[in-house]
Amino acid sequence: MVSEAEAKCAELQKQFEDAQAAYEEGQAVLHSLEEQYDNVISWADLYDTASLEAKKMIVNCLIRRVEVYRDYKLHIDFNIDFAQFSLGLDIAEIAA
Repeated sequence: MVSEAEAKCAELQKQFEDAQAAYEEGQAVLHSLEEQYDNVISWADLYDTASLEAKKMIVNCLIRRVEVYRDYKLHIDFNIDFAQFSLGLDIAEIAA
């Protein structure tokens, strides 16, 4: 009975360690997503408080082309990908 209990305890300990590792990995992913969300929100706040000329400049740097189809369906080509956007908008690099 003691050896069975020790085996069961070892199995439960391994399950606990696996669950703990999965939890910590999930927390790391959550922290990363929170940082990306904060970056996107800060860009939105910057855009909201910008003047009309600054808004036009920001949109011009972000969007390459907008196509409008029947029933107002849109296709938007961006100048930058999400990785560049999340690292910050560097207008000098986009213009080059």
